[in-house]
Amino acid sequence: MTMVQRFASRLALAGLVVGAALPALAQSHYPDKPIRMIVPYSPGGQFDIHARALAIKMQETLGQSIIIENKPGGATTLGTTSVAQSKNDGYTLLFAGAGAFAIAPHQIKDIAYKNADFQPISMVSTISQGFIINTDVIPVQNLAEFLAYVKARPGKFTYGTSGTGGGQHLVGERIKEETGIDITQVGYRGSPEVLRDLLGGQIGITVDGLVAYLPRLAPNGPLRAIAINSRERLAAAPDVPTFAELGYPQLTSESWGGILAPAGTPRAIVNKLHEAIVQANKTEDIQTRVIRDGATPLTTTPEEFARVMDSDYQKFGSIIRKLNIKPQ
Repeated sequence: MTMVQRFASRLALAGLVVGAALPALAQSHYPDKPIRMIVPYSPGGQFDIHARALAIKMQETLGQSIIIENKPGGATTLGTTSVAQSKNDGYTLLFAGAGAFAIAPHQIKDIAYKNADFQPISMVSTISQGFIINTDVIPVQNLAEFLAYVKARPGKFTYGTSGTGGGQHLVGERIKEETGIDITQVGYRGSPEVLRDLLGGQIGITVDGLVAYLPRLAPNGPLRAIAINSRERLAAAPDVPTFAELGYPQLTSESWGGILAPAGTPRAIVNKLHEAIVQANKTEDIQTRVIRDGATPLTTTPEEFARVMDSDYQKFGSIIRKLNIKPQ
């Protein structure tokens, strides 16, 4: 090999070393520009509020702005798809709930993403559904009285949810199955419409998150939460017993909110984001805000989050198949 050839070979090798070092260098300087966090829900909801509060606190750790972009539509699949199709460089994140990964893939025939398209970073909250009644329609005080009253009047009562085939509907059908009651589901566009008709007596029951109902629960009105499907009683509603306390542990079924990135996001970036999420979510103001809204703040490792996603996908898939809900 001539001297010129040896020099050219060394230059090529040096180029390979520098090229290999560039991704690692980029990761060590991450983030060096603003980050987008896609929220596939309308502004003002529980997840949107939590995402915005987290973004402000995460900025303090990361040193860069986190811009919230609301992309509702398609039962959360519009915004979720946009993240699945984004670069896996840590500059596009998703704040979503279980429905996007445990329910939508079973119900939308041509869904444009799969769970494997995402890198879980951390769960940030668990959310429970309350079993809430209008006592003017169903004059009882607790679950035992409710079951006796409704079983004596099969088919007479309806329960409202935020959409046929959604998480509340599936939880409601499990309650029916486990308790042996005969009530009929009515799907609405969202919680405000459910609350309106529950207060008006058009429906007697709902299965829904507590945040919209807390100010109206007894003794301030006719609404009473007679059970909740959380593992433990909620600080925001300490008088509401869990289904497990009442003899139905199989009805424990919390949902969750969490932050994810596109699959293939480098682990160094995932770790940096995870640290920022943990630091932000444990601050007193975020803890207070989430608890006040009837949820429970928490964080997980990426691996724990992935296991929960897989378990929920299997669980809700089984329920959907049992109900014979076909993908559309």
